[in-house]
Amino acid sequence: MSTLFVRSLCTALAAVTLAAGCEPTETLSDPTPVAMDRESEAVAMAEALVFGGPAEIEPATPDLVGEPGSLLSQEAIPHHDPRFHDHYQEGLILLEQGDTGAAIDAFRMALFDAPDSAATWYELGAAYVAAGRRSQGVECITEAITHGPKHEEARRFLARHWLDQGEPKRARPHADVLASVARDDFRSHYLRSRVFAGLSMWEEAIGAGRRAIALNPEFVYAYNNVGFAALQVGRDVLAVQYLEAATELTPLEPYMLNNLGIAYERMERNGDALATWMRAASLDPTYVKAIANRDRMQVIVDEEVADEVARILAERKAAEQPTDSVASGILTP
Repeated sequence: MSTLFVRSLCTALAAVTLAAGCEPTETLSDPTPVAMDRESEAVAMAEALVFGGPAEIEPATPDLVGEPGSLLSQEAIPHHDPRFHDHYQEGLILLEQGDTGAAIDAFRMALFDAPDSAATWYELGAAYVAAGRRSQGVECITEAITHGPKHEEARRFLARHWLDQGEPKRARPHADVLASVARDDFRSHYLRSRVFAGLSMWEEAIGAGRRAIALNPEFVYAYNNVGFAALQVGRDVLAVQYLEAATELTPLEPYMLNNLGIAYERMERNGDALATWMRAASLDPTYVKAIANRDRMQVIVDEEVADEVARILAERKAAEQPTDSVASGILTP
């Protein structure tokens, strides 16, 4: 098929198309602008039909979400199947099964469908942490509270994370929010007590620890926190009260006994202090502080016992001395 023939065919096809679409008052010898546009369009359509055949429709590619370089643009996985709840639920199941890699992919796909979901950001972060990619996990969980400022699990994780990193100032905003939105949860006030202790705010630490105990009287760690904070401000009686209560609960940790021993020593109850440090050392023979305190107090107690024995012997010796003969003849009235 020659090009000239094809061009002729295209012109003919265009004429047919144009004739079918023009109004009766329009003529080819004096075309209007509308007719000119239609003519060009008809020729183009005819050429496309002859030379290229029907045009193919390209599948749509999902657009990326978020600003370029943002955390969302890095984490969300584009896909053609907007089933947020399916991907999210699938991620939860996979995470529970321990398949963290597949769970991460599922949550990333869920993010594409719902980029503002605090729950998805949190679960994605938790999956990263479970997979040993903690820095990415912290980043995603921090993003979760951007979309859900009152997300309790995200706040609790971040408070603990920054406490473990030795940064109580960064932990405090999360602990403060928890104490407000989860005020009936003893863990919220316990974390706040830890934060206050890390900031050397001892009275506040005592108050928050007492609140945790009021909500859960069996939570042994809150008793230790109150006792430890009380020792820092010289409230030794209060320290003994809470630390003795801790020894009646479980799990009993050697460091709790060590704190109690210090409280006993401050109150000059050296025998009780020694017994307490001996107990701590027996629970953990590698606990250096308890061992050092035990050995130190053993010397002190030995000296006290030796002094007491010497005093008793001296009294007995004095009692055994012969009495004065003149005095012995005087009757006792």
